[in-house]
Amino acid sequence: MSKERKARWQQLLSGHRLGSSRPPGELQEERTEFDRDYDRIVFSSAFRRLHDKTQVFPLSTSDYTPRTRLTHSIEASCVGRTLGQLAGRALRTQGLVEVEPAHLGTLVAAGCLAHDIGNPPFGHSGEAAIQHWAEQHLVRWSPTPGEKPSPFATEAQWQDLVQFEGNAQGFRILNRLQSRERNGGLRYTVATLGAMSKYPRPSVIPGRKPDEGRSSEKKFGYFQDDQELAHEAFRKLGLHEREPGVFSRHPLAFLVEAADDICYAVIDLEDSAMQGLIPKEEACALLEGVARRMRDFYSPSQEMQLESRLGVLRSGAIGALIHECVAVFSEAVEEMEQGRWEQSLASARPEVKAQLKEIKRITRLKGYESERVLQIESAGFKTLGGLLDMFASAVMEDAPNKEQKKLRQLLPIDFLQRPGAHQPDRDKAIGSLSPYQRLLCVTDYISGMTDGFAVELYQRLSGIKLPS
Repeated sequence: MSKERKARWQQLLSGHRLGSSRPPGELQEERTEFDRDYDRIVFSSAFRRLHDKTQVFPLSTSDYTPRTRLTHSIEASCVGRTLGQLAGRALRTQGLVEVEPAHLGTLVAAGCLAHDIGNPPFGHSGEAAIQHWAEQHLVRWSPTPGEKPSPFATEAQWQDLVQFEGNAQGFRILNRLQSRERNGGLRYTVATLGAMSKYPRPSVIPGRKPDEGRSSEKKFGYFQDDQELAHEAFRKLGLHEREPGVFSRHPLAFLVEAADDICYAVIDLEDSAMQGLIPKEEACALLEGVARRMRDFYSPSQEMQLESRLGVLRSGAIGALIHECVAVFSEAVEEMEQGRWEQSLASARPEVKAQLKEIKRITRLKGYESERVLQIESAGFKTLGGLLDMFASAVMEDAPNKEQKKLRQLLPIDFLQRPGAHQPDRDKAIGSLSPYQRLLCVTDYISGMTDGFAVELYQRLSGIKLPS
C-alpha cells in the first residue's frame, strides 16, 4: 500500500505543464518547476491588478490602509507556504514523498497567490453583479426553442454566466488569457493548478444538483469553454473522477483553502477593528481565544497599546490555526488521496469551528455590513451592470449601430483571440466566435478591471465624466 501511495503522490506532484508536449523538468534543488509557477504568477499583469481590487473595505479614505486582493493573496501565500512546509514534513516522515518540504511550501504558496486572481472588481459583490446582470438580460437555454433565441448551446453555458464564479475565471486567466496565442496559456504545472482548484467541477452536473455537503461542490471551478484544459489537468493528476468532469480535490487544495480561511477570519477582523467598526478590545479578546490554543503562547501585556496587542494576537491566532490545520491534514491525508475527504481543515474540529464562526459573525455584522461598504458595493452593481450592458450589446449584434461600433473599438482585440487563430480584424474576430464565447470575452474584460478603472470607464462612457 505504501508503494501505491508513494506513486500516487508522484502523480499528484506532477510537473507536467498544461498544453505542453514537453516532458516535465526535473525538481532541481535551486529552482523547481513550482518556483517557476510562483514567479510567473507574481510577474503577471492579472496579479498586479489585484492591488486595486476590493478585499472587504473598498477605496478607503482613512490613514490605515486595509487589505486589497493583492495584499490578501500575498499574506495567504505566506500562510500557505508554512502550511505546505509542515505538511510536506509530515508526508516525508510517512515515506510518501521524497520532495523537500520547502518545495511543497512553494507549491502551496503558488496556489494561494493565484486563488483570487479571477475575482472581479468590488469583491464578491462584483461576482453577484455579473450573476444578476446575466440572469436579467440573457435568455436561458432550453431544449425546446422559445420565441426569443438563446445565445447558449447548452444549459451549462447559461449557468456559467448566471453563476459567474471568480474561481473559474482564475483558472481561465492562468490557462487561456495569458499568452492567448498558444494552448495552455502560460502553461503552469498541473500540480499548481490542482492546488489552486478548490472546486474542480463544471457549473452543471448532469443528472443531479451539486452536493452542498461536499466542500468541492459548493461552487464551480471551470467554464465550459475551458473544460478540455481542466480535464487534461485533473486527469493528469489522477484526481478521482466521481462523474464525468466532476473531480475530487487535490489534497494540497485543502491547504490553500485553509490559508484563505485563516486570513479571511483573522485579518478581516483586524481590518474591521483598525477601521473603527469593531472595538479593538473585542477583537483582541476574540483573537486571544484562538491564540491560546498554542501551548507556548504568552498573552501580551495589558499595558501594551491596543494596536500592538492586536498585532501580537493576530500573529498568535494565525500560528495556532496553522498547527490545527496541519494536524487535521496529517490525520486525513489518506482520505484526501482517495477523494473521500470533504471538509475544510479549519472547520474539522468543533472547538476551532465554533471560534471562527463567532469571529466571522462579528466581522460580518459590524464590518461587511457597515454602511460605507454596502454603499460602495451597491455602486459596484451599477458600474458593472452598466458596462456589461454596453459591451455585451456591442459584441452580440451582428449588424452593430454607430454607438456599438465605437464600443467594439474600445474592447481590446486581445480578448477576442483564440489559441492558434490570431485574427487582426476586430469584426471578423467577433464573427468567428459563438454567442457564448463573445459573452465570455466581455466578462473576461470587465472582470479583469480594477475597481478604479471600472468606475472611471463607466463614468466616461455614460457621459457622467468626460476624458481629461
